[in-house]
Amino acid sequence: MEVKLIKTKEFYSTMLSWCEGHNFAKISPSMLPVGTFVCYNDKGQQAYSVCYYNTDSGIAWIGWELSNPELTKEEKKGCFDYLIEEVELYSKDIGYHIVFTTSHTPPVEELLKSRDFKVGDINVNHYIKIL
Repeated sequence: MEVKLIKTKEFYSTMLSWCEGHNFAKISPSMLPVGTFVCYNDKGQQAYSVCYYNTDSGIAWIGWELSNPELTKEEKKGCFDYLIEEVELYSKDIGYHIVFTTSHTPPVEELLKSRDFKVGDINVNHYIKIL
């Protein structure tokens, strides 16, 4: 397995196809950060991705965790865990103290909990205003 940090704009068309493959809403490029981590399986296939938001605080913010809907469960096995591990190491190396994300997807939640992520809030609404 291998993880690469690539420019989100270069990965955007793949993100859209993965969103469509999972029946997720289309993500506007204006909502995305400069960088996205992508995990490749042992066959060199893109298996998982997560957007990486650099902040000016001690918190690294990750989001839009996506998997390649065209790969089998076996082809993706272990890749998401490896991706999050590499994101944690990278974040620590560049000085972050916390990695933060949100999710309501059971497999994502279970993996994060297995990696010692703690649930911060429950039953919280997000308020967004488009300017």
